[in-house]
Amino acid sequence: MEEQVEWHRSEFQGREPELSSVTELAKRAGVQPNTVSSWSSRHASFPRLVMTKRGAVTTKYYATAEFDEYRRIQEEVARQARTGRSTPPRSPATLARERLDALNEQDARLAEEEKELSERLADILRRRHQLDEERGELRRRLEKELATIQKALGTEQP
Repeated sequence: MEEQVEWHRSEFQGREPELSSVTELAKRAGVQPNTVSSWSSRHASFPRLVMTKRGAVTTKYYATAEFDEYRRIQEEVARQARTGRSTPPRSPATLARERLDALNEQDARLAEEEKELSERLADILRRRHQLDEERGELRRRLEKELATIQKALGTEQP
């Protein structure tokens, strides 16, 4: 069967490299082709169809740059809905600075926590040392008392 081409927007004739099929657009957006088809039928802002090729299968083509702009706008709308903000996107330098500030704050919190834990550990080690000394003193007393009892009974300590 011979492939038939139908142009819906003649201004793109001869500019086929600027076009992408639904499958190619889906790959660009990281979605399934049926998702792109759904967007095209549900969203009035979706780019207009440029060309249709009919043969063994029918393939629809759209202007790639228009699709990329459509996706950028949709992602910005979704970001605004998630964050509740309508501010423009922040520059990479601003994002890096904000991340660095957050890491510095986290480092300061961790340093304070480390200091507190270190002090607690030092206190625990002091108390254990005191317990060891008291335990040693009690053992020495018991050994001395045992020796006194054994001497009184006339038995030797093994």
